[in-house]
Amino acid sequence: MNRRQFVVASASACACVPVAALAGCVGGRGDSITMLAVNQDDTSHRITVWVVRGERLRVAETVDVAPGDVERLGEMPPDGGSGDPYRVTVRMDGDPVLVREFRPDRWFNQLDVVVSADGTVELSRARAA
Repeated sequence: MNRRQFVVASASACACVPVAALAGCVGGRGDSITMLAVNQDDTSHRITVWVVRGERLRVAETVDVAPGDVERLGEMPPDGGSGDPYRVTVRMDGDPVLVREFRPDRWFNQLDVVVSADGTVELSRARAA
């Protein structure tokens, strides 16, 4: 178990700490953007994600995530201030569940796909300290 998995596992045991808030790696402004699949559901899921930035595919990965577990999806280069939009597409268990496009309005180094306890999927974009 690496440090990140330990922190996430420890935090998930405490209902007062949102798991997604602790899921990314520790870093600073010039560090890569880490992507994780966080499964808060009581069912295993297969998560497929594609991230396109501008015209370039940055992440294309499929992982199987056990209930209450976290799996690494990939890593992207830091923002670099280009202003190009990110387009994130997520499939869960083969079904399309999320398509989001956004322009970075603030620095972040964590972009996670979170499956909530009710089976809904969302993106969590944050700064990991």
